[in-house]
Amino acid sequence: MSKHHMRAPLQTALAAWRQARSTASSGAPPRRTGVAYHLAVNRLQLYASMLRGGPRPREEVRDELSATCHALSVLCRESVPKVAASGAAHYVAVHARTGLAAAHLADPARGEPGRVGAALDGPLLERFDPDGAGDVPPAERIAAAADVRLLLASVIADRPPARGATGAPWRISEDAGSGFRAVYRDRRRFRRAVLPSCAGLEPQAEALRLGGEGVRLHAALAAVLPGHRTELASAQRQLAELSRLFGVAAPTVE
Repeated sequence: MSKHHMRAPLQTALAAWRQARSTASSGAPPRRTGVAYHLAVNRLQLYASMLRGGPRPREEVRDELSATCHALSVLCRESVPKVAASGAAHYVAVHARTGLAAAHLADPARGEPGRVGAALDGPLLERFDPDGAGDVPPAERIAAAADVRLLLASVIADRPPARGATGAPWRISEDAGSGFRAVYRDRRRFRRAVLPSCAGLEPQAEALRLGGEGVRLHAALAAVLPGHRTELASAQRQLAELSRLFGVAAPTVE
């Protein structure tokens, strides 16, 4: 089977993403735009789960899976405000948690600020974006993992508890099982994903933990990449606003 044939579902997902962007830019009603983005997220997430639970060896698909998960995190961050505007409140959390799982799995530092410096020496990945160009550097994937934490934190603050799909929270893991059933089980898991560091936390505590982790990752990037200080300042403002919404002091981020 050719690589092109194996990537046919990816091309279908990217076409759906392109259509969602076109729908949004055409001035279509919010509900129509939200549905288009939901379809795109479903298709790209299916491809990620096919890579995770499919027959190809894990080492063979490692970079392709990371690239797909990064793309899915970008798509979910793009889709959340569109779905929110459509009035589909339940799917706002579903998309945010799907993006969290995808970004964490694509993050070469795995959410640990102390690993950021070494992770920046990692390889570039293909960019799976219908309109994008160039490869994806490690710093971009780490920043995406930080940003999606802040995004989910804001969703929880706006729409608690924002658990996502029904069922027990799924602690994000590289283990997906194998086979057809595993692929569809994996899709459901992404929709109720929780970081291992947030497992068992109440909504407010989870949101504040997510916000703090997001700022720490941005701070670790800014310590190595001075040009990243603008993103760090934005993340710090988001954490301060999150704390204000909860009526608590902003957590100390070292």
